[in-house]
Amino acid sequence: MLIPLWFVAPLHAQTWEQGSGTEGLNLQAIHFHEGWAYTGGATGTYHSEDGGATYAEANVGNSSVGPTRGFTHDDLYVYMCTSNGVFRSDNAGASWTSVDDGLPQLLSHGMAAASDRIWVVTPSGAYTSVDHGDNWLPAGLDGLDVRCIAILNDVAYAGTQGDGLFRSDDNGANWTAINNGTTSSAFRAIEAHGSTLFAAGGIGSGIFRSSDEGTNWTLLSGGLPGGTFRGFASQGDWIAAAAFGNGLYVSNDNGNSWTGLNDGLGDLTLFDVDFSDSHLLVATDLAGAWRLPLDALPQGPSQVVEVRQAPSPYPNPSGHWVHFPSVAPNAAFEAWNARGQSVKTGKLTEGRLDASSWFPTQWVITFEGGERHTLVVVQ
Repeated sequence: MLIPLWFVAPLHAQTWEQGSGTEGLNLQAIHFHEGWAYTGGATGTYHSEDGGATYAEANVGNSSVGPTRGFTHDDLYVYMCTSNGVFRSDNAGASWTSVDDGLPQLLSHGMAAASDRIWVVTPSGAYTSVDHGDNWLPAGLDGLDVRCIAILNDVAYAGTQGDGLFRSDDNGANWTAINNGTTSSAFRAIEAHGSTLFAAGGIGSGIFRSSDEGTNWTLLSGGLPGGTFRGFASQGDWIAAAAFGNGLYVSNDNGNSWTGLNDGLGDLTLFDVDFSDSHLLVATDLAGAWRLPLDALPQGPSQVVEVRQAPSPYPNPSGHWVHFPSVAPNAAFEAWNARGQSVKTGKLTEGRLDASSWFPTQWVITFEGGERHTLVVVQ
């Protein structure tokens, strides 16, 4: 199937480099601050003092078995949230200290920093700390599964699983639903880029943009593949979006047009992205951390080209039979869970896979020859 995509010719060849020490790791978050790169996932946290070229394990004082889910920083500390609580470090990740006082549960999904506080979001609402994490106070959205948070001019914007997007102008005392123009009730990533907001919807729903502080949203295209996005990063004119199964896309015109930067990237299933001083950094599902020099970012005028894209499996999500039209009828497959573990192997039956007994979650299905698809199994 031929699909028109916007493409911007790069000034330099793309040269992705895998971060040494992260080979084969499931990584779900990545962050850069004051010369250090931080990444983490199913096996805990890793840090790099050479801009992401090499990483070392950084699990002193934190949990290496609770997946690292997000990072942020303020003027004193780097923070991370995990499935086993929130931690902070004042020595670039050489050691971490647990800071959970006031949090009703340890599982957390994301973090953000405002001028006077740190935010963390959890399956039971949002929380803030004005003392560098020593104490956490409830900040609204009680009982909602909050998955992401961003700060724009000290206004908080949060995305939930099932209840859409919200905004608070008063540090969480009150929240207002802001879903005009969205077609998804689930959001896994949100980013402030200048005065613009970008939000990634639920499975397969793409990216939405707001230029009026969340009052109205528009679904973007302009070169973006249809699908799921899990992370954003912003620097200067650039906004970067990490796609789950489709790689990395960047825009320097506020999201009007996008370019994929995926040649040589060892895994196109991305959880997160960030900018360093000299590179784009990404965290992948099965192949660790990678970096791309910033001089490989696209330059020059846009042009329309034709790109060949393999047909997607259907129905997706599914609770039973799933058709894979792009592979052989009896092709062998391998199924990977969100922790980057190979859980199932088998063969298709007349081009179909029976997922009726599979655990309901998001899976990555790989086939011989390198083709891979994301599959959401529902009950």
